[in-house]
Amino acid sequence: MVFSIDADIRMPGYGGRRAVVADADRVNRELLAGHLSGRGFQVSQTADALEALSIIGAEAPVVALLPLDHEGDDGDRAAALAAMLYPQTRILMTGPCIPNLPFPVLPRPVDLTALDRWLDEATA
Repeated sequence: MVFSIDADIRMPGYGGRRAVVADADRVNRELLAGHLSGRGFQVSQTADALEALSIIGAEAPVVALLPLDHEGDDGDRAAALAAMLYPQTRILMTGPCIPNLPFPVLPRPVDLTALDRWLDEATA
């Protein structure tokens, strides 16, 4: 599979306790961002998974929650590129559970307790 994207790729700055949430569903995005804020993260949001890749590059977050609708979609591509370019950022996909993905998936509707467990492991 071959694909190309335009992304602002540069060396990340200091991220601190930052997070990125990408989801086209505004309600889901705000739910996740609000929960992360409550956990002490400074959160950036976007509706576009590929835009999230640029944000990850600029902000160097500790975690990024990226959408997954099906294997090979923009969220899947953004996650793969983020993992290669910015290995310091832990990736969590949100969407349907698809077998053999290289990233953990948080099913929708989102279980915030499951998110908390993942955050505890990812930021330990």
